Amino acid sequence: MERQLDKQTESGAQHSLGTVKPRNYLALDPLLRKGGIHEKEDIDIVRKKRRRETKQQLRKTDWLSE
Repeated sequence: MERQLDKQTESGAQHSLGTVKPRNYLALDPLLRKGGIHEKEDIDIVRKKRRRETKQQLRKTDWLSE
């Protein structure tokens, strides 16, 4: 009787450790990810972009000729 219980507990422990959850390949599909134009633009990102463009414009101007 004890041997049967031992075998059941051992097989149950191995069974629970051996089960592997199957991978969801649909979740890894690049079409389902956010990105590009559809990504939500944050106010900080818009400010940073505008500031970068302004700095580039200021670098392009020729201050000595004015």
